[in-house]
Amino acid sequence: MLGKKALNALDLVAIASELNPVVGGGRVIRVYRLGDSHYFKIRTRTDIVYLVANPRRFSQTWRIPQGLSPSPLRRLVEGCVVNGIEANLDRVISMVMNCGKLTFELIPPFNIIFTVNDTIKWVLHEYRGKDREVKVGLTYIEPPRRFLDPRFFDNLLKVAEESGLSVESLSRRLGLGVDWAREVCSRSGCSDLASTWFSIRGILEALHLGRLKPTIYLNTPYVSPLPLVTINGEFREVASFNKAVDEYFSAIEVEKAAEDKVKDYEEEAARLESSVRELEESIGKYMTEASEFRRRGELIMSRLYELNELHGELLNLYAKSKDTFKSNVKGMVHGDIKVIDYDPLRKAIKVMVNDTEVELNLGEKPSETATRYFNEAKRLEKKAKAAEDKLNELRSRIDELRSRAREESEEAKANVRFIASREWFERFRWFITSGGLPVLAGKDANQNETLVKRYMNPWDVFLHADIQGGPVTIIKVSKGQEVKQADLAEASQYAAAYSKAWKLGANSIDVYYAKGEQVSKRAPSGEYVSKGGFMVYGQRGWVRGVELVIGVGIRIDNDVVRLVSAPPGAINSLANYYIILKPGNVERSKVASDIKELLMGKHPAVRQIPVEHIMEHVPGPSTIISVGVGNPVDWGRVKEVFNRIAG
Repeated sequence: MLGKKALNALDLVAIASELNPVVGGGRVIRVYRLGDSHYFKIRTRTDIVYLVANPRRFSQTWRIPQGLSPSPLRRLVEGCVVNGIEANLDRVISMVMNCGKLTFELIPPFNIIFTVNDTIKWVLHEYRGKDREVKVGLTYIEPPRRFLDPRFFDNLLKVAEESGLSVESLSRRLGLGVDWAREVCSRSGCSDLASTWFSIRGILEALHLGRLKPTIYLNTPYVSPLPLVTINGEFREVASFNKAVDEYFSAIEVEKAAEDKVKDYEEEAARLESSVRELEESIGKYMTEASEFRRRGELIMSRLYELNELHGELLNLYAKSKDTFKSNVKGMVHGDIKVIDYDPLRKAIKVMVNDTEVELNLGEKPSETATRYFNEAKRLEKKAKAAEDKLNELRSRIDELRSRAREESEEAKANVRFIASREWFERFRWFITSGGLPVLAGKDANQNETLVKRYMNPWDVFLHADIQGGPVTIIKVSKGQEVKQADLAEASQYAAAYSKAWKLGANSIDVYYAKGEQVSKRAPSGEYVSKGGFMVYGQRGWVRGVELVIGVGIRIDNDVVRLVSAPPGAINSLANYYIILKPGNVERSKVASDIKELLMGKHPAVRQIPVEHIMEHVPGPSTIISVGVGNPVDWGRVKEVFNRIAG
């Protein structure tokens, strides 16, 4: 079995069974395009989900490449609510929405069609075949099905009666495809109707009902929603089929993207290598010919006296009888020098000297002939030298192209950003104090409201900078647990850093704190509490002169790269690499770019992170103080700390 190149019809059934509970009720918020792939960003009740559609697959993806651009499809589907995903036992899968239907045809030629009440409103590629036409304004007709529905026993019976039970008949007549047909026959033997039907029905039920055991085979590259008896060798089970598909095909797609990116370099290098081969042949030819000319010139000079005598005799004979000269001189011997032939048109005389053929000329002295040979040798050597210089130039250019191709390839592979499912606390600003206490802070007025109303317990600690415009900051604690001064100081620093004081250029500010039970939206009579604002009743505690300083860094958890922020005293245990900032006069966008450059020098995975995401963690105009290397706690431990006190 060869490696899987694209999802088959039954794979899409498994994809749909997993996706329905994930994206059902979600809203399409962005549609992107890159190369032959479309990416759909969907906000569900609990998370942000990405779907990818291309000629190889339709699935959820956790790997997002850089360079995405908005798709023209966005104006039609952004804001639409997903009702469900439907697979029709062909290589066609649909996303049904409240505004219409998106149909993805994975059969060649790959196509995406958006319809409203079956009328085509948008199509990736207009298409006209003998069975149908796909064009905006026409009624959408699905690709003709050339097989019987495998879900019905009568169809299997018909196939058995007409074609017999075999891999070929199940593949073509029932539309199972070669791989699944081979699997059915391996399980059942395809020897009788009952066992064959039992095998088909078992596979279809498992796929439709989502009773999957997703498997990636390593020796024979293959991905399957169920373990296969037709493949032997090492394998690995994956938590979901969508994750298995994403892992399997992302590797193929990243490699393809890398190949596409370096294609021009490789083609130019190939052309230059062809020129190099031609030059190498020419140089060898020039040097061989030059050596031969020089050897003949040297031979003439070594026998110059005898050759001058012979040349004089030949001139006398030529003067006496031009007509019979050739016959008279052919075979003539002068000492050990023998005349071999004569060319009257060129007046060239071939003689054998020391077992070497040398050409003299009646019109020039032997010494002049030797000089001509030496000059010709020099000319050829000069051509060889010029060709050698050109050859070195081409080789340098090829090395440069290969180097750039490697860099571009590595960059293309590094530019794929792994998207992890967000934990509930990642919606907010968060960190863990050096004493191990989880801290949450709002990013805006809406989050301030949410934190107080949904996540703050009466015994938690509420903090706020003493200025209008700042995040609600909460230290989450167990009932009766006391908060140490060091933890309080770090939480105060967090509240201060993301307050308006930073943008005003202040160096420090006071921060007050109170128990959660003291915080209320209830205003005194005649007053009004705005959105994101609260009243604090009773005695407050104060942390005076809190220095405005913050750490921004990255943590690397396997394939996932996360941005984190925390006070300097806590950032070391949360980030692999980090930058410490204080208020300054460099704009946020420039600071974010500088942070990215600095952190890329520490780890190439930082290339994946958009500058805009880093900006979200920069409080305002800043100055970089230092760069640090941390030793972060395990991500599982981070989740455990927050989930233990969630409430």
